[in-house]
Formats: sequence, structure tokens, C-alpha cells
Amino acid sequence: MDTTSDTTTDAVSDAARDKPTSEPALGPGTANDPLVRDPLWYKDAVIYQVHVRSFFDANNDGYGDFEGLRQKLPYLEELGVNTLWLLPFYESPLRDDGYDIADYLKVLPVHGNLDDFKAFLDEAHARGMRVITELVLNHTSDQHPWFQEARQPGSKKRDWYVWSDTAEKYKDVRIIFTDTEHSNWTWDPVAGAYYWHRFFSHQPDLNWDNPEVERALHEVLFYWLDMGVDGLRLDAVPYLYEREGTSGENLPETLDAIKRLRAAIEERYGPGRILLAEANQWPEDTLPYFGDPESGDGVQMAFNFPLMPRMYLALRRESRQPIVEMLRLTDGIPESAQWALFLRNHDELTLEMVTDEERDFMYNEYAADRQFRINLGIRRRLAPLLGGERRRIELMNALMLSLKGSPIIYYGDEIGMGDNTFLGDRNGVRTPMQWSADRNGGFSRAPFHQLFLPPINEGPYSYGFVNVEEAQRSAHSLYGFMQRILRLRNQHAKTFGRGSLEVLEVENERVFAFLRHYEGETILVVANLSRYAQAASLPLQRYAGAVPIELFSQAPFPAITDGAGGYPLTLSPHGFFWFVLKEPGEETGEAAPEEEPFERPLQTLKTSGGLETVLVDTMVQGDAKARLERALPDFLGAQRWFGSKEKAIARTKLVDAVRLQADPPIYLTLVRVEFEDGSLERYFLPLTLKTGEAARALLDAHGRAAVAWLSGPSGRALLHDATADEGFWLALYRAAQRSWRGRSLQGLYSAGATPGVRLPEVEHATPAEVEQSNSSASYEGKVFGKLYRKLEDERNPELELLSYLTRAEFPFVPQLQGEVRFRRGELHFTLGVFQSFIPGGEDAWRYALEESARFFGRTAEATPPEGELPTTFADPAPAWLEDAAGESLQLASLLGVRTAELHAVLARAEGAAMAPEAVTGDDLRALASRVRRNAEETLAQLEAQGTALDRTVLEAKLAALEALAEQEERLTWQQIRIHGDYHLGQVVRAESELYILDFEGEPIRPLQERRKRDSALRDVAGMLRSLEYAGLMAQRTHAQETGAAQEATAPWTELLIRWSEAVFLEAYFSTAGEGASFLPSDLEARDLLLWAYQLDKVLYEVRYELGSRPDWVWLPLKGLARLLGASTAETGAS
Repeated sequence: MDTTSDTTTDAVSDAARDKPTSEPALGPGTANDPLVRDPLWYKDAVIYQVHVRSFFDANNDGYGDFEGLRQKLPYLEELGVNTLWLLPFYESPLRDDGYDIADYLKVLPVHGNLDDFKAFLDEAHARGMRVITELVLNHTSDQHPWFQEARQPGSKKRDWYVWSDTAEKYKDVRIIFTDTEHSNWTWDPVAGAYYWHRFFSHQPDLNWDNPEVERALHEVLFYWLDMGVDGLRLDAVPYLYEREGTSGENLPETLDAIKRLRAAIEERYGPGRILLAEANQWPEDTLPYFGDPESGDGVQMAFNFPLMPRMYLALRRESRQPIVEMLRLTDGIPESAQWALFLRNHDELTLEMVTDEERDFMYNEYAADRQFRINLGIRRRLAPLLGGERRRIELMNALMLSLKGSPIIYYGDEIGMGDNTFLGDRNGVRTPMQWSADRNGGFSRAPFHQLFLPPINEGPYSYGFVNVEEAQRSAHSLYGFMQRILRLRNQHAKTFGRGSLEVLEVENERVFAFLRHYEGETILVVANLSRYAQAASLPLQRYAGAVPIELFSQAPFPAITDGAGGYPLTLSPHGFFWFVLKEPGEETGEAAPEEEPFERPLQTLKTSGGLETVLVDTMVQGDAKARLERALPDFLGAQRWFGSKEKAIARTKLVDAVRLQADPPIYLTLVRVEFEDGSLERYFLPLTLKTGEAARALLDAHGRAAVAWLSGPSGRALLHDATADEGFWLALYRAAQRSWRGRSLQGLYSAGATPGVRLPEVEHATPAEVEQSNSSASYEGKVFGKLYRKLEDERNPELELLSYLTRAEFPFVPQLQGEVRFRRGELHFTLGVFQSFIPGGEDAWRYALEESARFFGRTAEATPPEGELPTTFADPAPAWLEDAAGESLQLASLLGVRTAELHAVLARAEGAAMAPEAVTGDDLRALASRVRRNAEETLAQLEAQGTALDRTVLEAKLAALEALAEQEERLTWQQIRIHGDYHLGQVVRAESELYILDFEGEPIRPLQERRKRDSALRDVAGMLRSLEYAGLMAQRTHAQETGAAQEATAPWTELLIRWSEAVFLEAYFSTAGEGASFLPSDLEARDLLLWAYQLDKVLYEVRYELGSRPDWVWLPLKGLARLLGASTAETGAS
């Protein structure tokens, strides 16, 4: 049935009927546009979202109106916003705050009429402001004339909506408003059929498969754009079409319809009118709304729904990783497109685009009281959501205003308005704007009972305390802050709105730092997500010489150096900085003064040539190489990766060198260290040179990397460890990309990618700030590089294990991507590896400490229950503990699962170096002997200090272990290749998943020993010890921070640790399953071995703490005492 003429007549007649009496602000063209039309204006927009009826009542009828909004435009201009987004103001029964539209072309009478709207629009444009309105494409009100006509039998408009004789169609489509709706179908007795609705039952969905519907909505859109509106927010856009067997969201037909809409607009108006999509979807489902990745022929803007809740997640967890993860996932939109950033979805903190675990965490942290929860979100205004804490409110606004996208400010948030959850639905966050302390908060002169909603008139957010008039009196108010930061944002609008974003890799996870670049301007943003002051060193070496100018104060900070230690900053709790980086002298217009050269007491090596004359034997001139070798012992003694500081060095020898890069020169060298006791070790030492200011900066920032001064024909240069330099890491990486091979006098060096792997392109490398037994750097969050400093003639276990696990496609470890090695005949050294970077990784050790701290905070006022410790690991955790320590228990459970899965994969390995081996009695006797020897040494040390422990359990258990070794029939399991140094610090959390790192084993053990098969229970024991360490350290920190007696939290600590261990073991053994080849089927043998490996580990911990941190020996002593007095029940035996 062809009803095109009816549709056109309806739209045109409606438009003619309600057309404003004066001429429209803008016609179909742009000739009379009062604004200079930049097609990309939305990229520079600071958007203010406002309910017309909530803002200001000019005619005192109790409802805000367009005349009131027009009168308040000077306030908005002064605040610093340049774009207004108006929530629905169309004729509506207001059962869904105006999103249930009864007439697309009419203004709700309480807001005024179309002449009032036009007067507002004209003045907004005259003040340089853009205006975005709403267009609900998906549905109408059931009061809309279209639907009322469609209900009638034989109606021409029946096919304008989606009808069915059954409610069984589209069963795969989810219900959005689960609080109120039980089906997406509702029976209509007039129509004698069911109609489809994705939202409330009073909002029937339009049938976009009917071309007449699409044409009618195009006419609606043209009507408002003809009047001069600058853009339209497309509400509920993912749900336009229905298809059986699909989720009914983000269908290809929907994306095509959006492209047709965009094309129709550009054909009629040219570029510059925008579409803003409300697609509350995961990144991979939102990105297609922008259209073609190159041309961007879809919407120009879309809300970044996944990013917003992760800003709150990052704030509460005090870790930047949730934000960094989502920035990565939402990158790569078309050049002409832009994200819309916001701190709540206009009236709620929506939690649809988070995982179930994250949603539970957010509910617990931000809406513990269930009255604040609505559907899958939290109905709170910004200020009360953040506990009224000014620092946190400022920080969240600063992040929103500086991240990549156009920010949206919800009306009233600029003064810190509160909410009234007793009003029901979302009305509690839509209360009248608070202008003054006068009656009704200055919103209206109407009687209180006549107001559409009551203003906040009680508590700390009452209009008597929080109002515009009061805020404007003080430059130190939140309003004053918002005004200043918006002014700065507008001054640098191009950089913040259009510039690229580069996240800086800072060692301190609580510090979030990033750079914004645009056309020669670089802005540095640094934010402290912690409630405590934090220090950080920023990897800004490539900006050496630049001066950071703090934007709020315009104060210059110390110039950046190229030192390997990075640029140091200290941030106040929840503090932040915005800097613009200026070249020396640029900040004052004067030349930067020269500084005196910086000197260190280093040897000077004189040479008649370059670096090669010092390093390569055949080209040595004079005694420079010999003098370098004499300087190396002092250098080595200062390096953490040098493992034999306690041994006296007899001599060092630079045994080999090969050039990696000519300019600046970079050499890979091998150093042999001979000790007085006759032993020797080999080390890998990359070397390079720095001159002038760069040399001085390196000495300042990372003096231990300096080896000696080199003096020659070209002047003076600093010879230093190249791993402190970004240039070295890039040179090594590019060598691997081109499969580099370099032959030296002693052998062949090579760097290359793993077969089948193509290393991605990178421009920057960030050397790790913390020294370890190896040296490492990350490459733009794509690749992680690691160099092994101590060399042994064995295949490195990390290379071996990662190579196998990569081939086995085990997803929870980094994937091996490349190798650096040296080979001479049978001699083979693994110099380093490249592996995939785990994006957004959060240290599981730190996470465990943070969650333990939260547990102590939640139980601070409670009395610990008695008799609720687990008797076996199979006991279910009590419900109260699931609430109080849910995240800790979830971590322990997932650790158990992933550990068992890792062991299962390793148990399937093949080949001489990897295949499992049957356990023997000799293996158990060796274990018993080692534990006995370590126990004797450790207990003797403790007794010498006055601490004596009973040895009865020790002797009984070791005797049982030795007896087990003699019972061959019970030795039915296999020993496998294991992690070997397994603890929370070797695990990272990313995207709610756990990844296991660092397979090189314990650095203090020889490589040959690290490569041996061992019991999987050794890894299990290591993680059990780590869980106890985390709980006890968190207990101590809690006591120090709160002043609480440590003894008072001891029962809670015991509950947390024992249940975490039980949950970990239950998950591990359940995942491994009965009959796992790598575990004893004999439960008594299993628990005896687990005890032995735990004891071996805790004995080492006691010796370590006695030697390094005597004040901390109490911590492993608790574990030692428990293991030496433990019953079999406590270790999980049944």
C-alpha cells in the first residue's frame, strides 16, 4: 500500500501549522548562518546539557521554559560553554521525561511555543553558541497520532509500527528496562495484536523496514535543521530494525539507515550539521556508527559509554588501567569523527558497558544503598556520587576535559548540585536549577506546590548552601574552578579537541599521565588517582630541554632532561597538572642561560679514535680498553642486575663486542667477571655514548648507568649502559624487525621476530624505571622487550616456556614475538626476548593489597565471627565474607583456575626439554633433604636471636615424606616444567582477566636448575605464601594508616587469608580435575608435598627478611609457626 503522499502531507502540514511566525534562523543553505561555519566545530565543543523545564521559569508557572533559558544565556556564556544540548522539549505525555514523543514538530506548551524556541536559538547563535536537540528515531509515545491511527483496523499506518499475532517473535532480544518490563511485546486490544517496544510499553517502536517511516523522520529532521539547529542527538539508535535470530542491536540495516540520514543532511545543507549517536554499546559495536573508517560517512559523534564508568572504576581502584584499557579499545575512529565524553549519561551513571564483576564493584563502592540503583545504573548527581569531595570532583572534570573527545557538562554540576532520590525514577537528578537562596532556589516565583519538581531544600546540597549566586561570590568555589578550567580548555581547544593522545607509561599505577599533541603544541596532563600523595617519574626524555608551564598559574617548572630516570613530579591527593611544553626561553621570550658542565668522579679513557677503539681488540689504540676493564668492577657493583655483590672481583674482561648502530654508536658487549674464589660469571652489557647536556642529564637522572668518560678527537663523551636510553631500545627493536645479524670476533649475534610474527611499527620505547635482575622496556603498549644481564650457557627457561605456550595457544601468558641471542658453535646465550604487551595490566600484588585494605575498611566497625575458618579448602565461604571480601575471593578463585590451566598445558608438552617425567623416590628424598637442611639453618638463626620453635611437627612430616619416597606404588604423578617463581607479583589483571608473566624462574638459581621439571605444587605453594604475605602486609598498612591496633584486626586477617587460600586451592584442584597427571591422586601425599613446598618457601623468606629487613621477619614467622604447628586439616587434607 502506497501512503507516501499521506506521509508527506502529514509532515508538511504539521510543519506549516507550527512554523514560527518569524523567519527561521537558518535556511537550507548556510548564507545567513550567524556563526562562522567550521565543519569540524563539534571537535572544539564544550557541551552543556540542560532540561528546559529544569533551568529557569520565566513566566512563573512552575516549569522552566525557553524564555527562561534565553534569559540565562549570559550565565552559560560566562561559564565557558559553547554548545547547548537540549533534552526533549516536544509535545509529550511525559511518561519518560519527554522521550515519549507525541508530536515531533510541536513544543510542549509548558516550555513555550516555536516563536520562543526561535528567539532562544537566535540569541544562542548571536552569542556564538551551537544548539543540539533530540531526535528519537526508534519509537514514539503511544499517544502519537501515528500510533493511534495505526491501531485502527485497516489503517494505512498499521505498517508504521511493528506488530505480531504472537509474543514469541524475536526471543533473542534482551529486555532493556528489566525493572519495569517483562516482555518486549505488549497486547493492544484495539489493534487485536501485539506491538513491539524496546523500552517502556507506552513507547511502541517504529517500523524502519517501511520506507514511509524513514521518509517521515527525514522530514522531521529537516524541519528542525531548517530552523537553524546545529545538530541532533539520535536517541536509542542501535535498535531501529528487528531480525529473527539476532540481538536486535547494531544490525547492518541500522548502520545503512544512519548513512542515508547523514547523506540526506549533507545533500541539503552541506557539511557542518552533526549527528550524535546514543549507542550504549561495547567499543566494537559503537565504532561502526561512524561509518567508513576513512571517510567517516556515519555519525560525526558518539557517546563513549564504555570509557565513562571506567573513570570511576579507576578512581576507586586508584589505578589508571581501566581508563588506559578503554582508551585503547576506543581508538581508531575516522579522522573527522569525535567521541562525546561525559561523567554520567545525563541523569545516571550507566553501567551497561561493564563486566558483571565491574558492575558489582561499582554498585558496592558508589551505590551501596539500593535506592540509588536504577536498571543497570546509578541515579546520582556528580557531587554526591563522589561523596562531595571537592578534589575528586575537580579531578574527574579535569580528566573529562582533557581526554580525547568533546566534554559534556550536566546542568548544575558546575556548582555541585545534589539529588533527591525519594522523587522516584530519574526525577531525583532532574530537580530545578539552584540560582539563589531565595524561594524555590530562585528557579521560579510560583507557589512551591505548583513546581514541576521540588528543589533540594534540605541537607548539605540545599539551595540555601549550593546556588549560583553564592558560588559566583567566591573565586574558590567549584563554579570558580569550572570557569577557570573551561577558559583554559577553550584557549587550547584545538589541542584538547582535535589533538592526538599518547599515554605515558609511568611505573606508579596510581598516576595517569598522557600527552596531547596538535600542530606543534604539546600539552602534558598528569593526574593522581589516589587518595594519598604520590610521586612519579615521567618518561619525557625526548622533550629534553623543554620547560613545562603549568597552565593554571603559568608558572614554569624545571626543564626536562634526557636522564633515564625520567621527569620527577609529586602530586597531592587526587591532584592533577596541565602543562604546556615550551622550548627553552619560549616561556619568557628570552634565551635560556647556559649551565656549568656537570662532573662525576669517573675515569677518563683517552683514545685516538671512536668507541670502537676501546671495545674491539683489533683496533685498540693505547690502554683505553684495559682502563675500561679496570673501571668495570665499580660500575658492576652499583647495578642491581649484578648478582654477586658479596663476592670479591679479581678482574673483569670485555671479551666481545659487536656494533648494532653507527650513529650514535651502540655496541652489544659481553663481560667476563672473575672472582677471588676462582668462579666466573658472564654479563651482557650494551654500551653507547652521550655528549654535552644529554650526558649531564643522564648523570643527574641515572648516574649508576655511567661507566666512564671517553676523551678523543671529537671531544668528551659519556660511556654508559645503553639500556637507560630510549634510542638503544628502538635500535634493537628495529634490528629485530629486519632480522639483523652481526658477526663479531667471537661469534654471531642476531635479533629477529618469532617465525610467523610481524613486529608492529613503533615510534617510542619506554625503559623501565625500576631496576631488576634484567632490563626491560615497553613499546607503546604493543610489545615488551626484556634483556637478560647474567648469561649462562643454557637455553633460557623463559624463552623455552613462552615459545611452547605460544605454540600451544595458551592465551593467559604473553606471546613470544622475538629473540636476541649470541651463538658460537655449541655456546649459546639468550640475550633477550620480545613478547606481546599485556595492555592495561594491573599488578595482582597491588590489587590484592588494595582489596585487602578495602576489606579491613568494611569490617572496621564489626565484630569478627567465631568458628568460621575453613576446615578444608572445599568448605564454601560464608555469605558475609562474599560481601565483605568478594573481590579478594574472586581473585583467589581465578588464580586457582588459571594456575591449573597453565599446569595442564605444560603437562602436555613434548620433547626432551619439556616433556613430563615420572616422579621418583630420589626426587622426594632430595626435597626432604633440602627442607631439612634449610630448616636447620633457619631455626638455628632464629634461636640465636631468642626465637625457638617446636620441631615436633617438622620431624614428623619430614619422616612421612621420607617414608613416602620409599613407597614406589604411591608415586603415580609426573613432574612438569613449572613457572618456578610464582607469586602475585608475576600476575597482572587486565580486562578482568589474569595473565601470568616472567617465566625465567628464580634469578638466584642457575639456569640448569631452573629448567628442571618439578612438582606443580611448588607453584601452588608459592602463590599460597604470596596470598598470606599480601594479607599480613595489608593488615600492617591498615594499622599504620588508621591507628588501629594490629591485634584488633588479627582475627579478620586470619579469616581473609585462610579463606583466600581455601578458595584458591578449591579452584585449582577442581580445575585440574581428578586424575590430573601432574598431581598425586593420593590426597595424603598431595597435602604432605604441599606442606613441604610451603615450608621450603617460608624458610627462605625468614632468612631473607633476617638478612635484609629484620623488622619484617615477623611476617614469615607467622607462616612458619603455623606450618610447624599445623594440623592436616589446615593444609586441606580430608
